[in-house]
Amino acid sequence: MSIQLKLKPIIGVDARPLSYGYTGNSRYLIEALKYLARKDSHFEYRLFSNKEIHPVFLPILNDLSLKISPIKKFPGIIWLNFILPGILSEENIDIFWGTLQLLPLFKLPLPTVVNYHDLNFRSAPETMSYLNFLQHKLLSSFTLNHADRIFCLSENTKNEISEFKSDVTDKLTVIYPGANRISEKENDPGIKDFILTISTIEPRKNLQTLIDGYLEVVSHNSEYPYKLIIAGRIGWGEERLANSLKNGEYKNNGIIFIENPDEGTLAYLLRNCKFFLFPSKHEGFGLPIIEAMIEGKLCITSDIPVFREIIDPSYDLLAETLNASSWSSKIIEMTKRVSKIKTRNSKNGKWSWLSTGKLIESEITNVWDRYIKEKTMSHAI
Repeated sequence: MSIQLKLKPIIGVDARPLSYGYTGNSRYLIEALKYLARKDSHFEYRLFSNKEIHPVFLPILNDLSLKISPIKKFPGIIWLNFILPGILSEENIDIFWGTLQLLPLFKLPLPTVVNYHDLNFRSAPETMSYLNFLQHKLLSSFTLNHADRIFCLSENTKNEISEFKSDVTDKLTVIYPGANRISEKENDPGIKDFILTISTIEPRKNLQTLIDGYLEVVSHNSEYPYKLIIAGRIGWGEERLANSLKNGEYKNNGIIFIENPDEGTLAYLLRNCKFFLFPSKHEGFGLPIIEAMIEGKLCITSDIPVFREIIDPSYDLLAETLNASSWSSKIIEMTKRVSKIKTRNSKNGKWSWLSTGKLIESEITNVWDRYIKEKTMSHAI
């Protein structure tokens, strides 16, 4: 008996990150797809989601000729575990790629790979909504057991998973995100002389500590030359802070919030800020940091393990994560540093989307080849 091989195996992709506009997860996926879904690929890619794809991604997906499976609108946990498996079977999907750290509860009858950004349900449960925490706490062990390959966004994530489940260590591969200069024409929002952070407004982003540190700077120096720009979207769990930013309560103190900036505005902000700040308590990686680095910017980040993988002490500074006075002193120190070091050498192939795409494709190819080999041997027997 022989098995039938398709000309191009079909990879089903959990495309839910593309439903929310530009976030770390969505940028990772869309940039990887730009390489993976090229015409000479050995695979075909098909997208699945329980929500409509955000319009910002549709032109890119059209250019890539990517097929989006009809949307089945169910709550995410129901869709993933009870709706999606049937759809994958109906559409004869050969491999499934979970991009949001979870695979269906019951093992799929096909090879699977999965992205892992962090293990926050263990290391930082307070930074998650209760439903999200519960979902990951209950299902992560199943996902890690079922996956044929696990893509970790950092060495820190790999280490956390190894400590949590040492029996899956041999399935872990670190695949860093990349970074590109934003290609869109700059959209000037009319702001000059500023420092910048790009962030979702939610607890783990630790924005209140950064704000308090900045307020300490300006309270001691009314002539401080740079405004603080916070650019991003409203998330969860920080309603008071979100309302204060949206209502402009900090504006007289030099703090300006730009909600849901488009790519042109982000391009302007990244290219024209004096330096970049990223105060997160926990991250799977920290993509905005390397996007700032690609633009030649010096950075201040919180002192957490994953950021130590990224920063270069000859350019960048680490601040005590929850200490506003530490942020204040580092802002003052960086203000002096940027007067001497105008820009950084940003030519670092380590942060390349091309490298990211190639590694993902190589890992998927290995998983598929092993699967076919095992199938062939079982049929031969």
